[in-house]
Amino acid sequence: MQKMKKKTYQVADLPFTAVSSRDFVKEPPAEEIRKRIRQVIRKEAPITEWLLIKRVINSFDIWKAGSSVQVCMKDILDSMDLPRTAEYTGPVYWKKQEDAGSYADYRLFGKDDLACRDVMQVPTAEMANAAAAVLAAEGILPYEQLVKKTAAMMGYTRMGTNVRSCMDYAVQYGVKKKIIKEKKDGYVLK
Repeated sequence: MQKMKKKTYQVADLPFTAVSSRDFVKEPPAEEIRKRIRQVIRKEAPITEWLLIKRVINSFDIWKAGSSVQVCMKDILDSMDLPRTAEYTGPVYWKKQEDAGSYADYRLFGKDDLACRDVMQVPTAEMANAAAAVLAAEGILPYEQLVKKTAAMMGYTRMGTNVRSCMDYAVQYGVKKKIIKEKKDGYVLK
């Protein structure tokens, strides 16, 4: 079994160009958008589609992804033939050389606010790997403790609806991926 690796989340350093959202949609700078998408994927993959779009449009001084901006970005993303998986929170984009099935990392918050991802922006594979790392350190844990300790390790101190549902899904994913095993008295590392 592959060992889970803890890393610090690194944010892509994109150039800043002010473009109005109207101009962005009307005449999108498609090549520059593709270039920035590739930069973000190189630095931040695996990355949820929502966060990828946010990173790129923010670099164009657009802070709200209205429906026309989202359609524009999704059209460009679809044209790029990028590796992606469908997950609970939506599509997740991967580096070409990464295998989603054997991904063993989990990334914690970095030094700045940009590195603090909302729980809905963390790929499920990453959260499942974090749960496996908790089990590697703790041994067997009842479900509730596993969920709470995993959320806390990932930086989520409050167990709100989104955190809870993402953690539940991550544990299920870990069982399905066969890195976590459910036993009669709790969960263990497989």
